[in-house]
Amino acid sequence: MKAFELSGKMKRTAKAVAAGLGLSIMLAGCQFQQPEGELQGMAGLAFSAERAVSGLEYKVLQIDGFKVPYLQGGKGEPLVLIHGYGGSKDNFTRVARYLTDTYTVYAIDVPGFGGTNRVMDADYTIPSQADRIHQIIEKLGLERPHIGGNSMGGAIAGAYAAKYPQEVSSVWFLAPGGMKASEQSEVRQHFLKTGEVLLIATTKEQYEKLLDLVMFKRPALAPGFVLEAMAGRAAADQELHNRIFKQFRENPVYTDQLLAASDYRGPALIVWGKQDRVLHVDGAAELKAAMPQAKVILMDEMGHVPQMEKPEQVAKDYIEWRKSLVTATALLN
Repeated sequence: MKAFELSGKMKRTAKAVAAGLGLSIMLAGCQFQQPEGELQGMAGLAFSAERAVSGLEYKVLQIDGFKVPYLQGGKGEPLVLIHGYGGSKDNFTRVARYLTDTYTVYAIDVPGFGGTNRVMDADYTIPSQADRIHQIIEKLGLERPHIGGNSMGGAIAGAYAAKYPQEVSSVWFLAPGGMKASEQSEVRQHFLKTGEVLLIATTKEQYEKLLDLVMFKRPALAPGFVLEAMAGRAAADQELHNRIFKQFRENPVYTDQLLAASDYRGPALIVWGKQDRVLHVDGAAELKAAMPQAKVILMDEMGHVPQMEKPEQVAKDYIEWRKSLVTATALLN
């Protein structure tokens, strides 16, 4: 007997109801300890509920010197997602909700961030992080996965494709770092004038200002206790993340130049918010010039983290793009 199947709209409604019920039940007093390195208490429970609703399971692997938590869920071809500076694997939890029916999603904690262990004297430059992602992908046993990244994660994805061009099926760039055009951005100009890194917050109030900086319009992301927990983690990581930012400055990597000089000629999708205040939208044209085969989507009323601001639309655009690649391949054959 064929199982009853919900329509897409019914699935979304059911997931929303499940999220509300699951979170209410867990927060009602269920004793639950998050894995070491993850947010604890009510904030940890909220993250767990979001992951469950998106069909993602928490897992951990080990690479040289680092414990690496990641989220996995879905079915279909593998899609490895890499978060930005100061972020974590959970930056992709909501967009994954619309991807896991089509792909097997792997959202990775980049070493130095999220739930990974902290190593103060490690090399966190983009090429080194790309090599670590390569180790992670090998540990996962993935062959030629599709990869994607936001901000710092986009720069890592680009460096990965440039160094391992035969091991990548496609690249999804979400406002990637590593473009000279980023020097025009509000955040970059502020740093050049004052030396202050606006992407590091140490209090709940600063964290809320940070969200308003990176997003055009902040969605209903999380209650206050979650913001407090995330600000607490950011405060604890301030010294390390300042060191990482310094490494980026002292060892600049230009994503477009890397890819232009590489053998990677595979598909690429570039997504950028027109109101991005962190990395200037002109970076999209810069990267497109280096990758003529790439498709560019510029989004209105969008800031620096498209996958968090409008996850459903971003996922829809990505799925349609991937389908267009299949169609184009079929026509050529």
